[in-house]
Amino acid sequence: MISVIVPTRDRPGPLHRALRSLARQTYRRFEVIVARDGGMPVGQVIARWQREMPITLLDGDTPYGVSHARNRALAVAQGENVALLDDDDVFLPHHLQVADDALRTGRADTVYGQALVSPTWIEDLPRGTHSLPRKDYPFDATFLGIANTIHTGSIVARNPAASPVRFDETLQHCEDWDFLLALHHTAGHRFARLDSITSVYHQVPRPGAVTSAYRTSPTPFTLARDTLYRRWPAVGDLAEEYRQWFRHFDQRLDGRIALGLPAPAHVYEQAVRGLHATFTAHRPPDHALLDRLLPNDLASRTGQIPEADIPLKGAVHAAR
Repeated sequence: MISVIVPTRDRPGPLHRALRSLARQTYRRFEVIVARDGGMPVGQVIARWQREMPITLLDGDTPYGVSHARNRALAVAQGENVALLDDDDVFLPHHLQVADDALRTGRADTVYGQALVSPTWIEDLPRGTHSLPRKDYPFDATFLGIANTIHTGSIVARNPAASPVRFDETLQHCEDWDFLLALHHTAGHRFARLDSITSVYHQVPRPGAVTSAYRTSPTPFTLARDTLYRRWPAVGDLAEEYRQWFRHFDQRLDGRIALGLPAPAHVYEQAVRGLHATFTAHRPPDHALLDRLLPNDLASRTGQIPEADIPLKGAVHAAR
């Protein structure tokens, strides 16, 4: 059985769509655990779907964060496998079935489908998906220590109840990335990518975790990435070079935001896509990519210290 964990706060409409995507699953041996992390009540939304599938509501009026909500659900999950679904994302109908099929082979402990990244609310694959970004990277443990290539809502994993792995409740951003790293390095999970798009990751232009994070400088992503880089050492000099590239990326993006400039749409996804290509080719990171994504013209426009003159913690000066 698969336990599907759905944290939620103040998004009854998206939660309804997320649950509808579960009701459409071709695989039926699953339970749903909805963990309300404060916000408006969701009893009516849950009641709408309880005849379709078994749903447990873990109600909570005090918001402690998404990591706490997921950990509450993990504590009561009965399935030998667990799936994660944020309340504003959806599973495609075959998601749980293909994940279960892959786990039954015994060749992996965590599997993940490819995720379509959509700027609008969709519940099915549109006819033309080529123009939309996606998270569809083959698993690479070393690169996962540089950037998160796996969408949280695309994974189905062996239940980690017997291991110490849980979501870090001190992290409000990148907690899912930290969880994946812990599954691999602490619980020893073997990862495998599925061969199809199985979920939709919504990044709609509205106030939310991502858009809100890009309104302050340094962004919470900058701070969380620094925490994870210190917690999980880089594997090799090349990986450390790529981490240094991301430190420059964060520095430039933070500089733009400090001046009131918006973060370019999907800039992180574009950075990961470009770096993954050069990393898998065993080449140094492409600094021209950084200039294309985030031109370093803020110093000349504002009189700020040039980026090259700012010392970076943990900088690596690798021989070229």
